Amino acid sequence: MNKKILLVALPAALMASASYASDFTGGLEIDNKFSADKVEDLGTGAKLFMGYKGLTLSAKRNDVKAKEYNFNYKHDFDSFFLKGEYEFVDNRSRVTRTGENSTGADVNKFGITVGTNVMDMFDTSFRLRKDLDAKEMNGTKSDITRFDLAVGKQFENVYFNTKLVGQHQADARIATVNDTIYNVEARLTFNNISDNFTPYFEAGNEAKFGSNDRDTYGKVGVIFNF
Repeated sequence: MNKKILLVALPAALMASASYASDFTGGLEIDNKFSADKVEDLGTGAKLFMGYKGLTLSAKRNDVKAKEYNFNYKHDFDSFFLKGEYEFVDNRSRVTRTGENSTGADVNKFGITVGTNVMDMFDTSFRLRKDLDAKEMNGTKSDITRFDLAVGKQFENVYFNTKLVGQHQADARIATVNDTIYNVEARLTFNNISDNFTPYFEAGNEAKFGSNDRDTYGKVGVIFNF
């Protein structure tokens, strides 16, 4: 090959590959959830994720062997974004915290989110999601319609986000006491302290179908960027 062509082509190829690689993102997220009311560990999870432009794929496994696979695509318009998602939850090998078999129905989740920034003051988004059991097990088949209303704001080194989550359970065999519940969440994400990792802390108060009890929880996690 002509040396002049090689000298021109090689740097151009390297620049193109670097630009192509910069479009990819990926990382590992590890979290631990605990009950503040009952003072007990609620489990640890690990999630691998990768993205290319607006497309993101992830796989998560927790310590009771439930597995989650998520596919989502986000498209940015001039003044808002739109995101569609599908998640499959594999509960076929799930166990209890003590290691006993706790096999459950697989779950299919379909969601859509719309969000925007309001006058450069704060971010807001609304998500609507349908969570459906793949089949009936133990006399029930969960059918949940869920919405998430979120508001967030970036401060110097921290992104603060709050969320109201409403869920309606269509299966009356599960929702024996109440068929609609509301949860609240708040998260601090320390996203400007390092390029390599992002720690966060989350706290919330959540209800359960078929019970009047509520539980306050905390969650700590860290995201390692590849």
